Amino acid sequence: MDHVNINDFDVLNRISSIINSEFASNDAAIARYLIAHIRRSSEINVAAITRDAFVTRSAVRRFCNRLGYQSLSDLKESFTQSVFPSDLSHREEEFGYEEYRAELDVRMIEMFAEVESGVSDIAIKHLADEIDGHKNVEIWCTNNVSANLVRFQQEMFYAGKIVRIVAGDNVAELKNMGDASQSLIILVSVSGLFASQAREYLDCRSGRKILITAFSNDDKSTSFDRVYRLGSAGNGIDRLGVYSKYAITYFFDLLSSCYLSRYPCTKGEPLYGSTLVWPE
Repeated sequence: MDHVNINDFDVLNRISSIINSEFASNDAAIARYLIAHIRRSSEINVAAITRDAFVTRSAVRRFCNRLGYQSLSDLKESFTQSVFPSDLSHREEEFGYEEYRAELDVRMIEMFAEVESGVSDIAIKHLADEIDGHKNVEIWCTNNVSANLVRFQQEMFYAGKIVRIVAGDNVAELKNMGDASQSLIILVSVSGLFASQAREYLDCRSGRKILITAFSNDDKSTSFDRVYRLGSAGNGIDRLGVYSKYAITYFFDLLSSCYLSRYPCTKGEPLYGSTLVWPE
């Protein structure tokens, strides 16, 4: 996994966006071809794409550049287990629905028990207090996880608190952000891989830094002031996506409820600054 870079965490989202919004474009045709052959990505080449997707070689090059890669070879290298949600590549081919549901039920019970034992109410209250105590609060995460955090962001609006979600390679844009000493950066990295790739950007920022993880070991934690561990395993494999899909959502649901109970925004109180107020 050493070849993974921070751009790889965003590649599937970029491809999804193209497929969802650009039905007839060259980029959509290339994206559909790549997805159709994604399990045999090592066999994909420019000649095959131009022949079967009816596009030019220059169109393939522009597509790769748009996704943040210099060439098709660079793009193909990003199609690894690290960019797929739920670690699908770790599931056996014969793993059917009944087996999946049975194992998911067991893993969910284990996950809730691990979060319960690893993250106390006092720890959640402490993080809620830190969020309230910082004017600039950023949550860094992969794009796959960001969808789970939008609800938390919007629930915080209800309390008049603005929290910014910075997903995927967008963290690079904050490398030299001013006024960083007042920032609280909460980095969400289930396996610890995203934390490793974001470290060069994180180390350029001052302020308070929090890591929320399930599998990250101690050598991933040196850049952080506090670590919240949602799981006890150390292999970094979230085989059914239990932590990335459910534990993260559960943790931030608890955090939102805690914050709203400790820092309610009363009717007529400004949401942020002097211009936004609750409607009558």
